[in-house]
Amino acid sequence: MYVDEINLLSDHIVDDVLDAAASSWNIVEREAVSVVHPSRFMLIGTMNPEEGELRPQILDRLALHIEVTGIFDKDSRIEIIKRNLEFEEHPLEFAKKYEKQQLELRQRIIRAREVQDDTVVPEVLLDAVARACVELGVDGHRPDIIIVKAAKALAAFEGRDKVAPDDIMRVAEMTLSHRTRRGGFEEPASSTEIHKAFSVAITDSYSAFGIEEAPFASS
Repeated sequence: MYVDEINLLSDHIVDDVLDAAASSWNIVEREAVSVVHPSRFMLIGTMNPEEGELRPQILDRLALHIEVTGIFDKDSRIEIIKRNLEFEEHPLEFAKKYEKQQLELRQRIIRAREVQDDTVVPEVLLDAVARACVELGVDGHRPDIIIVKAAKALAAFEGRDKVAPDDIMRVAEMTLSHRTRRGGFEEPASSTEIHKAFSVAITDSYSAFGIEEAPFASS
């Protein structure tokens, strides 16, 4: 389910979305109509935070968060202009131009889905995720679980059958940059705080497990 300006949804609509997401069932009651049907979906939303904040309940349902910023490189902006005009003037030709790349990406995603459940997460990295989330005071247990799931998906997408420390580091910020901490009394952790907490946690977990190899390629 894609929702544009998700932070501007009316409260009663937010409640309906949350109920359907939690129960996997959608209930429609209107005048003489009464319908119940299965409803399993992934929630995707966009928003401008300057126009209002999201309710904590629905914010927690958004597993990953990224911030989109403007592009200020001149050559990149020129390319954006060209592609936009090309699509508007010749949409079918434009789509065909990138058809091979889209097909390769689609097949890569399909393969990743097929092997994701078999992708191994070493116990030492589970330990590190728990350590870092405790250190950051992240609310709830959902963030820990999402970090591991996202890391598995990333490893599978890149054709690897085992999660590496770098996978954890790459998904941690997307998972935690929008989540409250210490019972809602603290704002989400900054990028610097997240990176430091996970770097230390992974290093400490490797030491605690007696693993001598360096956890990061740059170490």
